[in-house]
Amino acid sequence: MKMKKYIGLFLILGSIQLLHAQNRVPCQTDEMHKEMQAQDPSLKQAQMDSDNKLNTLQFAAQKASTVKYIPVVFHVLHKWGAENISQAQALDAIRALNEDFRKVAGTNGAKSTDPLAVDMQYEFRLAQFDPTGKPTNGVNRVYSLLTDNARDNAKSLSYWDSKKYYNVWVVNSIQNTMGTTGSIVLGYAQFPYMLSKRPTTDGVMLCANQVGTIEVGATDNQMGRTFTHETGHWTGLYHTFQDGCVGLTPSTCAVEGDWVCDTPPLSDASFGCQTTRESCNAGTLAMVKNYMDYSDGTCMDMFTIGQKSRSDASMNSYRSVISSTANINAIGLNTDGTYIPLTASSLKAPYTCGFNLGDFAKDGWKFENYTSPGDSGWKESSKAAYEGTGAMCARNILHARLNNRNAFVSPSIDITALSKPRLSFLLAYAKRIGASNDKIRVFISNNYGRTEELVTTLTAADMATGLTSATEFVPSVDEWKSFKIDLSAYKDYNNCQIRFELTSLRGNNIYIDNFDLGDATGMASDLQNQLAFNLYPNPAKDNLSVSFIQSVTDQFDLSVYAIDGALILTKNFQSMPESQNIDLNIDNLKSGVYLIEIKSDKGNLIKRFIKN
Repeated sequence: MKMKKYIGLFLILGSIQLLHAQNRVPCQTDEMHKEMQAQDPSLKQAQMDSDNKLNTLQFAAQKASTVKYIPVVFHVLHKWGAENISQAQALDAIRALNEDFRKVAGTNGAKSTDPLAVDMQYEFRLAQFDPTGKPTNGVNRVYSLLTDNARDNAKSLSYWDSKKYYNVWVVNSIQNTMGTTGSIVLGYAQFPYMLSKRPTTDGVMLCANQVGTIEVGATDNQMGRTFTHETGHWTGLYHTFQDGCVGLTPSTCAVEGDWVCDTPPLSDASFGCQTTRESCNAGTLAMVKNYMDYSDGTCMDMFTIGQKSRSDASMNSYRSVISSTANINAIGLNTDGTYIPLTASSLKAPYTCGFNLGDFAKDGWKFENYTSPGDSGWKESSKAAYEGTGAMCARNILHARLNNRNAFVSPSIDITALSKPRLSFLLAYAKRIGASNDKIRVFISNNYGRTEELVTTLTAADMATGLTSATEFVPSVDEWKSFKIDLSAYKDYNNCQIRFELTSLRGNNIYIDNFDLGDATGMASDLQNQLAFNLYPNPAKDNLSVSFIQSVTDQFDLSVYAIDGALILTKNFQSMPESQNIDLNIDNLKSGVYLIEIKSDKGNLIKRFIKN
């Protein structure tokens, strides 16, 4: 019987950021698999036994009547570069994966009109609890130079029990062991049958630009499909071109090639979108849109019935624990895939933090400096404070490159006792040059940062309290500004977490002091009354009307943001239109959730809308 090669996705690229060349080369993971078999010859027999077992089971398997839920953890190995992907990018990767595996209507996953295209009935969820039972956002970040030319030894830097979690390692680049000049590996996976023999390397390794479709993931044409492809391997699938032109007859298709009879065999991998290509069987078109080929991500759009049967047999045989009720409950999921509500935080509002030296660590504040280690990221500082012994400081003036992203995060706080929750803080900032365009985005979460919403964006113009200067800005006591943000829309949050994220764009230093989560009842600037507005229709398709309940006499800004905080548009109004309505054409927006923010001297107010 023919041995199956374990082949991972591999393309010739001119750069890790731009995917252009598509030369066919031997697959990296085939070589890695051979290396594993050389180290442990028992793997050869284990693979043969597995193929024979799955061949029997997959023909007896019936289509699953329930969905399998798979807990996922991303281990981000980085050296303070773009490979240190955001939470939003990790979530976007999960979105694309679920659309493909669930054949979600209106998405790429449901694009195929092939009658063999099938819903795989696997759904993936970021883990809510780590192996010790503590809440998590499902993303671990580890600084290591092993992010470059990574291979299996890098996985030991961060690993969770592979029987219970789907481990995904995100790296800057993957080592090319083939010696092919100019070639880079996009990702590779490990088959289910190897779980018991190599548990600590089980999972998927991906280059950061293959994770999702936003931010650094938007730099190529794979559209998140590398993750789909490698996850197909992780569930037990081979390539549709496995071993070339073999398995050409009804009696051999189930024991050769990819061991699946409804995927026409191919002599080699497809690239681009060769929809007129023939398979090894003359007169039969190749299935180039199958996720287990090498076509562009914009081309791939289907798994088959036979692939689902093989995958189900493989997962049931080797990965039954990961989707079991006991396991998903322990990791924070109900049996229907929804998240189990978290226990309310023991830290109750009203809550204040003056960022005096030592305060930061006391209640569980944490730094998330994604691209700046040490002094150039956020840190406690005694250089300046509005009052007390310290403040949060980002020495923004030290940044030599643009778009550094750094954040700090509050502990989880139960704000449900507040009748009208409000966030307030003091900020001091100066530009370095006139073109400085730094911004701080403030996010809120109720689940330890697994998901979050943008509550406001502060631009350089909003924040500036000192004069533009090329020397390091240290504010005096009168160079601070107060910001107040209404959080009434989040009144039911019993694990409220606030994250301040700075994007650096040629600015000077920035300081934050006197964090306060309290009750706004009786405050002079009642945002709900003075800035209140309605959105109609909501959801909207082509046009959205912003209708103010009363006239705003001051000038104000209206901004539209994507749910991840990316600015879509902003408009300044010197006064309220006579109609007290502002009509927006949103026809060019993609379907999804967006935010509208009204910002004036009275404060900021944000509402959500859905674009159909």
